[in-house]
Amino acid sequence: MAKLCIRLFSLKHTLECGQFFRFTKALDTYMVQSSDRIFSVHQKGDSLFYEGVEETFLIQFFRLDENLDFIYKEIDQDPVIHQAIKKYQGMRLIRQDPWECLLSFLFSSAKAISHIRSMIEVLCRSTGKRVIWGNYLGYGFPEPCHIETPLQLQSVKAGFRINYLIGVSRCMDRGQLLALKKLPYGEARKQLMSLSGVGKKVADCMLLYSLDFLEAFPMDTWIKRGLQQFYFNGNKVGEKAMEEFVSKQFGPYAGYAQLYLYHFWRHHPLLRNRQTSIPKTQVPNKF
Repeated sequence: MAKLCIRLFSLKHTLECGQFFRFTKALDTYMVQSSDRIFSVHQKGDSLFYEGVEETFLIQFFRLDENLDFIYKEIDQDPVIHQAIKKYQGMRLIRQDPWECLLSFLFSSAKAISHIRSMIEVLCRSTGKRVIWGNYLGYGFPEPCHIETPLQLQSVKAGFRINYLIGVSRCMDRGQLLALKKLPYGEARKQLMSLSGVGKKVADCMLLYSLDFLEAFPMDTWIKRGLQQFYFNGNKVGEKAMEEFVSKQFGPYAGYAQLYLYHFWRHHPLLRNRQTSIPKTQVPNKF
């Protein structure tokens, strides 16, 4: 088992915050699957112990070469994000495979994380290739050419999303997705949103979690509810106003702010209870 010395990294928060779905946990060890790779990893203090991948992959996957101190200074602009950073210190974005990321978040509409993980696992079992690592049997993520007909995906029980999966697999591959990295954020987002089933949220998840667009700020129900209550004094505002606010508030690393706020608000007892009045927090207005 290899060892990697680390700083400012929480394996638990990074894997369990809802940005990535293909892992299992036994005691303090995570078995992680990414495309056709399987590896085990656990953390003890400032050390990661791992098997199944090389160190360079681990650093790239968990973005361990990013200066998190600098990113914190850029996004720590108000009491709300400050509290989230303090609570989940060391949480990092994961640099995912773009094809796997796109299909994973096509499942994400109106679904609990546990349900998304279940559908992805069934998809991989029914269309991916077997991957064996030691005594562990896993299934790789299916390539676009392996997703062909609704009947083939019937066991996934993804409903109307099946047509999205098939449509995307017929018109986009990994190379085309990677080519989006060369475009400005707005243009890359526009091209993704031209795909069947891909709206703003899925496009921004794709750009943030796999293509290094750290300014992307995916907005789901938790994020919109939290922004409204904590940053807009409980007033209803449009999504465009929210987008303008987070861009000015958090700047080029807004995606990292989203990661922390999403995880923070998803576990916030007041936000989880929609009937509870949420105390308002005064935040510097950067409009």
